[in-house]
Amino acid sequence: MTEFASGKVVGHRVAVRMAEDLTLKGTDRNSVFELLRERQFDPNDFQWQVMVISKSDFSQTRHLQVSVLRYMDTEYYFRFDPHHSQWSPGWQLKTDSGDWSSLNQRCEQLRGWLSALKTEIAAPDLWASLPDENILSAAASLTIDNRPFAPSERHLIQIKLDEIKAYLQDAQDFTNEQSEMIEREFAYLRESSERLGRKDWLNNLVGGLFGLAIGLALDPEKAKGLLGLAGSTFQSLWNAAQTLLR
Repeated sequence: MTEFASGKVVGHRVAVRMAEDLTLKGTDRNSVFELLRERQFDPNDFQWQVMVISKSDFSQTRHLQVSVLRYMDTEYYFRFDPHHSQWSPGWQLKTDSGDWSSLNQRCEQLRGWLSALKTEIAAPDLWASLPDENILSAAASLTIDNRPFAPSERHLIQIKLDEIKAYLQDAQDFTNEQSEMIEREFAYLRESSERLGRKDWLNNLVGGLFGLAIGLALDPEKAKGLLGLAGSTFQSLWNAAQTLLR
């Protein structure tokens, strides 16, 4: 059992001797189970824990056992205090809290937490893709000037962009709006290769693909794969283009 008291650990003996059991009833836990199913979560991904907290009322301090619902082995949790809730991730901040005066109000807090949790766990870890973004940036650094692309280079760019777009579209199922975002970005990259210099366009490529990874909420592996493919593809493209120009 994990023991806390207003952010401080409570001594084990105090917790055992003095803590009042205010954990959720079985029927309340069943309601939470049904809510998880309703919000399309797998209840197996959650675990119940007990925390011991302290509440001060004038000169008296009470130690209370309360229920905590934790998402897997993460820092994300919802704590069921008497007439008060605390949760992470919060709606605006990393941790949020609020009072409740009815079970319906507490249920709404729990629904809000699950919405914030779904958004947080679906978000890609873009920092994890930085090594691959560095590969893509290295491809851009191969160009030391900003001359326009030659016709042979533009032709290769069209082919390689189609390959990268096909990889992205096969990565997961996208909504109509997301598919339109992909089409717009790749159409822009094709069009801009006709008018931008080498260095400007390759920098555009880095920003455009990184922006797609964010806008499409790609999972970390898909984001890394997209940027890594683009980096290796355009390094190969550049070597081939320079061979054609010799």
